[in-house]
Order: sequence, then C-alpha cells, then structure tokens
Amino acid sequence: MRIKIFQIGVGSFGRYGFEKLVRMSRKFEDVDVEIEAVCDTDFERLEKAEKFAEANGIDIQTFQDPEEMYEEAEKHEKVMIYDSGPTETHPEHVMKSIRHGFFHLAEKPASLTRDQHLEEKRLAENERVMWKTDFIERESPVIKKMTDLVREVDEIRTYRESSVGVEKALEPMKRAGVKGGDVLDKMVHKAYILDFLEKTPGETEMELEKVETDHLMPAKMNSDRLMSIHGGRTENIDEETATAVTQAEFNSSDMKVKMHSSWFGLSQELLMEAKRIEEKTGHRPFERGFSHLEGTAYVDEEARLVVIEGDKNLAGDLLHNKLFDLDTGEEIETEYFMHDQLWRVLEKAILEAVGDKEPEEVEKETDIFMEAIFNIKENIGGDYMEEVEKANDKLKSMVVDDGKLIEAEGSETLAG
Repeated sequence: MRIKIFQIGVGSFGRYGFEKLVRMSRKFEDVDVEIEAVCDTDFERLEKAEKFAEANGIDIQTFQDPEEMYEEAEKHEKVMIYDSGPTETHPEHVMKSIRHGFFHLAEKPASLTRDQHLEEKRLAENERVMWKTDFIERESPVIKKMTDLVREVDEIRTYRESSVGVEKALEPMKRAGVKGGDVLDKMVHKAYILDFLEKTPGETEMELEKVETDHLMPAKMNSDRLMSIHGGRTENIDEETATAVTQAEFNSSDMKVKMHSSWFGLSQELLMEAKRIEEKTGHRPFERGFSHLEGTAYVDEEARLVVIEGDKNLAGDLLHNKLFDLDTGEEIETEYFMHDQLWRVLEKAILEAVGDKEPEEVEKETDIFMEAIFNIKENIGGDYMEEVEKANDKLKSMVVDDGKLIEAEGSETLAG
C-alpha cells in the first residue's frame, strides 16, 4: 500500500511533524509513505524543509499557494493532507480535502464557529469522505495512564494556560497565525475529557452549568477595541469575540467537569491548585519566568494540568509528563512508548487513510466536545468599554520594565 503526503505549513510545529513524516518514509511498516510536497507562504521555511528532505534522500515539491498544491495532489490516488498551517486557514483546507476525497489530518479542530463545524459535517456526510482532527493530548502517556487507573470519576479539572496573548499583543504580526482566543486555542485540546466521561453511567453528555470570562482579548497593547476570533477588531461582545481567560463548568451524569484556559498567564485557580499539588508531592506543575519581545520584558507562564477526584485522586502534569497520586504524594510511572505522541497520531492517520485500520469512533465524541466549546463561546458577555479597560490593565500588569526586571530576577518575586 502507498500513501502520498502533502503537507501545509512547516513552521515550528509543522516542521516537527514534517521531520516525523520523513523518518516514517524510511521505516513505516506495511505502508509505503511518500512525502510528495510541502506548502508554506514563507520561502525560507520551504527551503529548509527541502534541504532536510534531500539530506534524507527524498525529493519533494514545494508550493507557496495551497491551490497549486491541491491541483498537484489531484493527480494521485491515495492522498493524505497534513494541515499544520495557521488555524484560520484550516476550515478552507478541510473543505478542499472533503471535495477532493482526500484524507485530512488537522493540527487542531478546524472550526472557529458552530456554523463552520456544521458545514464540515454536512460535506463529509454527503461526499462520504472523512477528515480527522488531531486531539494530540489524548495520546499523552499521562492521560493514557490516568484512564487505565481510574474507574469512577466524581470531578475532573483541566487547565491549559500560557502567556501567548501577551506575546500576541506585543508583536501582533509575528503572532498573526495565533487566533481564536484562549477557548478555541487552549481549551479545545481537552477532548480527552470524553475518555473519562465514558467511565460514568448513563449517556455521555456535557451540560453547561456556568461560564466565567475573566478577561477578553484586546486587539493589541493599549487598544480601544477587542479582538475577534479571526484576528481582526470587533466592536461587539459575542461568540466571535476572542476570550483571554475563561472558566467553564459542566455536569455529565454524576460527574462534574471544570475547564480553565488562559492567554494571559496563570489564573488564580491554577495557582491555588498548583500550591495544593506542590504541598502534597513536592512538584510544581507550571513554569514561570521572564521573556523578551522587541526589548520588552514580560512574565512568561505556562501550565497544562489535569486533576481527577474519584476512586483515585490524581494530578497529571502534561507540560512535564508527570503523574502523581494525590493520596500518597507519590509519582506514578507512566507507560513508555517507542515513539512520541505526534508520531502515534500520524501513524494512526496514515493507517486510516490507506484503509488498513478501521476509523476510530470519534464523530459522536467530536460533536459532543465541540458542542460544549461553542456553548462556552455563546455564553460570554459584559460591558464593552469596561472589558477593554480591564483587559488592557491585565496586559500592563504582565509587562515589566528593565528596573523591575533586574530586581525581580534577583529576588523570589515569582516563586509563589
């Protein structure tokens, strides 16, 4: 069996995936993996990808226009499109793949709106083709071990938080490809929640109880306008407004789900959770320091955490790949895999694309999870000018002048 791979986007994450595919082309069992072409608007990225392929004995075509790449892909039988380009272009590429009958693997959910999601579903059903979304955290050794250990779950709390919104405000052009806001960029990765919902009796469902939006996203630093999920300016607060710090609570049968996401660094809820974990285990489940953009220093923070209460009380730190028993404080050994998460996701996609593996039953799950995400987006509100002012104040609090930076770096300011 043979599969032709056409890749869109070879930026930071895309380059990582491209290197995996190059290695797969030499050592993938049962399937002849051929990387046919890559597409990117940046000529230097294309040149680097071409040289890397050549160093591994592979000749590839390069394109700067996705339309031209799709025209080339039409000439081949079995085609997989690996889309690691900017999020805002995913819906367009998914539609093209569906119309051409290509297998499509996207880095994250393509839909930024409920209407986009419904249209993608409609096309996929009518054309009898499929596309697959990469919820990569479901392949984490930490998540796999947690699902093995837990039989009953009373409550699950997830956190995916970073300072990417600060970076976007400081350098809008360099971060132009980062869009959607914290819910559509961070919280959307938490589809592994569905694996734990299956452990509770009754139908798998996520009934929204409460949404709290601590901050919305300004169009840029000191802006008088908010940002839309598409990256432009908006003068409204609605489902297309980019959020920056969000918490949402759901009920599912007898299980409570609390999801947290942030573009403005670590939330107070995360810091309180982290303190409890550190007191019990001695491990701090986040990273915090200073970074610089264009000579401006800012507080750079990140956390990817999941906490489960049930017949087992566990804390999984996905940022550092560590798992802890919160009853004993001991670290739990996770499974060893020969290849990392991205490799396993690509491997599954290739096998499904050539028809050697039955498609996973993810359609219903995807609907449940994406429905939950869009319900969150449709339940934000607030006074426009107050939210603009509040968002700008939060951004300013995360930017540090040189004098304060020197003082902070020599102290324990960021310890707690």
